[in-house]
Amino acid sequence: MDYNQILEDLRTGELSEYILEAEHFPEFFEVWRNYPYQSAIVGEAGRKGQVTYRKRPENQE
Repeated sequence: MDYNQILEDLRTGELSEYILEAEHFPEFFEVWRNYPYQSAIVGEAGRKGQVTYRKRPENQE
């Protein structure tokens, strides 16, 4: 899975949301911690460790 591309697609609006399953979090986090635009993406925790990532609304950056 190309998590860097997913983050870029979220940031640019090409992808409206991405649902990350808990078992994939370690791989995702390795990309996330080096991603230069972290503040442009927001994650919302769901049930069973699932996280939904979306582009942060522009007025909240």
